[in-house]
Amino acid sequence: MEPARVPPPSHRQPEPDLLELEPENDVTPRSRSNAGVYILAVLLSVTAVGLGGYAWQLWNETEKLKTDVAGLEQVKNEAEQRVAQLVQENGEQKKTSEQTAGERDELKAALSAATLKLAELQDAQAASDQRLAEFKELRKKFQRMIDSGTLDITFRRGRMIVEMPAAVLFDSGSAELSTAGKETVLQVAKVLRKVASHRFLVGGHTDNVPAVREYKSNWELSAARALKVTDTLISKGVSPSRLVLAGYSEYDPVASNSSEPGRQKNRRIEIILEPYVEEKLVTGLLEQKAAADKAPASKSAASAKTTPAKTTPAKTTAKK
Repeated sequence: MEPARVPPPSHRQPEPDLLELEPENDVTPRSRSNAGVYILAVLLSVTAVGLGGYAWQLWNETEKLKTDVAGLEQVKNEAEQRVAQLVQENGEQKKTSEQTAGERDELKAALSAATLKLAELQDAQAASDQRLAEFKELRKKFQRMIDSGTLDITFRRGRMIVEMPAAVLFDSGSAELSTAGKETVLQVAKVLRKVASHRFLVGGHTDNVPAVREYKSNWELSAARALKVTDTLISKGVSPSRLVLAGYSEYDPVASNSSEPGRQKNRRIEIILEPYVEEKLVTGLLEQKAAADKAPASKSAASAKTTPAKTTPAKTTAKK
């Protein structure tokens, strides 16, 4: 057999020494334990960092939520205040609406009353314009007699009056027309026959000097003179249905009886033109009253505040 070959010393592996192997067995477990601790520490550090970041994120989100909640509470409070304000405004608007409705009804009633009053004023204005035109026309027709002093056209108590001095018509203390008096009444009758829109009140007037001759008082003398002029007007073509006579005696003077010029003015015959337009005004007022009576009570009450007082046409009454 061929003997075993032993490698050279430089290439031989030294055999392990049992005494040197034991220390290695002691060091290796301790190194592994330190590595585990280190790894655990690292893991704990990483975990702590992660938990800290998460906690910080949660804190930020919590603060943000708190801010959002505070904002929402403010919005809620503002909304509640706005709702309360709207409720109050709605109540005020309702109250204002009811007040406005009442004022509107009052204004309607006032407008209705004003419309009626305007119609009255327009009628009165038309009547006034008509009277003024008639007054000018009458003066124009009697201008020659006015210039001669035979008569005058006056306007008193809202009525036109043809005024004739008693001295032109009668002798002193007499109720018989003189020649000049008859001619004067004839000329007056010619004009009055053409005045179709009036009735005529023939009034006799005296001064305060007691009557003489056959007349017991100035009442009888004034009435007798008015009757004589009325009869003459009828004989000259004036319709009797348009004539009324009255004796005023001394109780409707136009001047003082303390002097002769004043007494002379008071001795007169007046022919008063009574306008038919007054009848139209009275009819209109009665129609308005009937319409107001039919209106509801509430509107009548509102109208009562604004409706002007109704006027009635003047009445001619003899003073005694």
